[in-house]
Amino acid sequence: MARWLWVAVALAAVPALAQKPAKPGADDKGGDKNQTQISADQGIEWDKNSHVYIARGNARVTRGDRTISADRITAHHRGEGTSRSDIYRVDAEGSVRIADGDNVMTGDRGVYDNDNKVARLTGRNLSMTSPDSKLTARDSFEYWDEKRMAVARGNVVVVRGSEEMRADQAVAYFEPKDGSQPDPKSRGGKQRIARIEAFGRVYIASCQGYAHADKGLYDPNTGTAVLTGNVRLTRGREQVNGDTIEMNTRTGYTRIISGGGGGRVQATIEPNKDAATPDTKPTDRPGAPPCDDKTASSPEGKPKQQR
Repeated sequence: MARWLWVAVALAAVPALAQKPAKPGADDKGGDKNQTQISADQGIEWDKNSHVYIARGNARVTRGDRTISADRITAHHRGEGTSRSDIYRVDAEGSVRIADGDNVMTGDRGVYDNDNKVARLTGRNLSMTSPDSKLTARDSFEYWDEKRMAVARGNVVVVRGSEEMRADQAVAYFEPKDGSQPDPKSRGGKQRIARIEAFGRVYIASCQGYAHADKGLYDPNTGTAVLTGNVRLTRGREQVNGDTIEMNTRTGYTRIISGGGGGRVQATIEPNKDAATPDTKPTDRPGAPPCDDKTASSPEGKPKQQR
C-alpha cells in the first residue's frame, strides 16, 4: 500500500507561496493558512548532506489555495546554520501542475526560484488556464510573482471565447479577477489577464475578422487591440493595410494610422459579383472564429505552427 506522508515546512510554491508565516492561532477555525505541507504517495526523504527534501509519487506542495503537484518534487534549503524552512528553490518533474485558485499552469518540468520569486516551466503541454481563457506555448513559460507577469515563448496561443491571438512570444500581465487594483502585499488569489503584449508574427482573430502584424497590444477583457508593423486586417471582403491599426475585436471598430514617415494607408473592398447577394460575413469564411463557440479557430492565412 502506498504511503501518504505530510511534512509541515515553510516552502515556496508557485506563484506566491513564500509569504511571512502568520502568528500561531491566526486561523482558529482551520489552522494556520500560511502553513506549507508536502505530501507524496511513495514517501518523503530529507538528505542532510545535500540539504534537500525529496518527495516522490504524486508529490504535492500546498499552501493556502496554491498547490504544486508532480511525479517528483525536490525542495532545496540552505543547509547548516539555517532553518530547515529556509527553502531557496523548488524543483518539480513529471506532469507538473500548479494550481492557484481557479488558475492552473502545466508543464513537464518546473523550477521555482524563491529568492527572485520566479517560476519557469518547460517541456510539453505548457499552458495556463482560467475559467474564461487559456494561454499555451511551445518552448517555455515563466511567471514573475511580484510583477504579476507571465512570459510565454514559442508558438504562443491565447484563446478567450471566440477570440484568439497567436505570436512568437507574449507577455501577459495579471490583475485581481474583480478588476480591482493589485495589493502588493497579497500576490495570490484569483487572477485574470489584464493585457497581453505580443511580438513576432502576431495574429489575432474574432467574429469581426482577423489581422496580421509584427507587434500587438491586446486587452482580452474589452477586446481592444493595437497592432503595429506591416498590419493586414481582413474583414469580410474588406482588406486594410497600414502601419498601425486600433481595433475592437467585438464591436468591429477600426482606426487606421499611417506610419511616422507619412506613409499612406490602404483599404481594398471587393465588390459583390451578385448585387442580390449580401457581403460575406467573417463567420461565413471557412475556418473563421465561430461566434457561438468557446474555442476560436483561425481563418485562412494564419501563421503555421513551427516544429
